[in-house]
Amino acid sequence: MVINADILRFAVKNKQFTRKELIGYLEKHHPSVSSNAVSVQLNRLLISHELIRLELGIYALPDKSKTDFFIANTDDISQMSEQVKKQFPFIDFCVWNSKVIIPYMHHVPKLNCLFVDVKRDASEAVFNSLNTNPSKRVFLMPTQTDFDRYINGNEAVIVRPLVSEAPLHIIEGIPTPTIEKILVDMVGDVEFSFLQGVEMHSVYTNIFEKHKVNKNKIIRYATRRGRKEEVQQLLKDNNL
Repeated sequence: MVINADILRFAVKNKQFTRKELIGYLEKHHPSVSSNAVSVQLNRLLISHELIRLELGIYALPDKSKTDFFIANTDDISQMSEQVKKQFPFIDFCVWNSKVIIPYMHHVPKLNCLFVDVKRDASEAVFNSLNTNPSKRVFLMPTQTDFDRYINGNEAVIVRPLVSEAPLHIIEGIPTPTIEKILVDMVGDVEFSFLQGVEMHSVYTNIFEKHKVNKNKIIRYATRRGRKEEVQQLLKDNNL
């Protein structure tokens, strides 16, 4: 018997699909499946708005099945935001944690870096201010060697340059990056050098499957960061 879960599982793995492709998939798991049964279930999913028809014979999940991405307000993010606001009330910045990408990874490394992204001309002043706390390990724009030797796998605060017009949004009064910024930052930043090959492709695919992503915003930011070609290739390779 064809069940809705089988069809929806197939829809999650395929951005859009034809009735013929769906039947081919279902036949592997339900040898006795009939085309009529598939049509009945498809119609039910269309009526319940769990699927949409893009055009005749082509189906997809509705956009509403994807959620907006936001970074949860944790104590360390909240405290860091307040500290930066108090010391530097007029600078643009955002705060986030490397752990936000863990739900989208297959192999989970030890990630615990708190990022404070600020305008480059203010980065040293912010670093000096944050580095007065002896209980925190604070680094300013570490190189790959610095990261490998002193940071990788350890708790740290990293002050990094914030590119102008980087896509940000305010969550509960705290400036945080949008998913588009994170997707571009992952491509080339030393803090994400562990994301190589298949793992990078998996993270991109999983994020696009679960969240609403503005590709135009990604390309604009990637262009500003000099990573347009790399990001476009990732999108192309994963049919995103």
